Amino acid sequence: MDLHLLCTAHHFNTKTLDDLKHEDWIGIDYGALMLVEAGITPIAAFGDFDSLTEVQFKRVQDELDVDVLPTEKNETDLEVGIQYALTLDYDRVFIHGATGGRLDHFLGNLQTLLNKEVMLSSSEFFIVDDVNVIQVLPTGTHIIQRYQDMTYVSFIPVEAGVFLTIDDLKYTLPRTQLDMGTTRTVSNEFVTERAEVIVENGMVYMIQSKDA
Repeated sequence: MDLHLLCTAHHFNTKTLDDLKHEDWIGIDYGALMLVEAGITPIAAFGDFDSLTEVQFKRVQDELDVDVLPTEKNETDLEVGIQYALTLDYDRVFIHGATGGRLDHFLGNLQTLLNKEVMLSSSEFFIVDDVNVIQVLPTGTHIIQRYQDMTYVSFIPVEAGVFLTIDDLKYTLPRTQLDMGTTRTVSNEFVTERAEVIVENGMVYMIQSKDA
């Protein structure tokens, strides 16, 4: 089963709520209001809700059992939601509305994919929007699957010293060390629905994408 976390309206197509209304959702701050307005009752809702007006917040409180977090805290609202998701037993967890707006928020959201508990979880975690799907590939051999109609696939090293081998994409790559600050493995392309990628001595972000 899949679980979906909705944070904001940034780079989020509300049609997704219609398409996935029967799946399980968690509302994160403003995302809780979006779910209520779409007629979806999330399994949980977290946030300090500082992005909502008083009227909006009252509506969320009237319709949901929310966990109101303090405005000043060590974790973001999303991180708290992910910690809750880790206690559940879902095959895949998709994080929506996490790629737009402030860049510090986006980079912080990317960091959540590197959380040790997330990396060790049996669930796969993804950050998604209309044109991107982001996940972390740890050390190992991965048979990657094209996600829906994505065209491109890029690999960004998380740390120095990572080696990458790519087969079955448009541009193959023999075992090569990826240096930080280089762009060699950006904008590869799918030629079939699957490809093999070997990651050694570290981790990479894999970003599947298409033109907007």
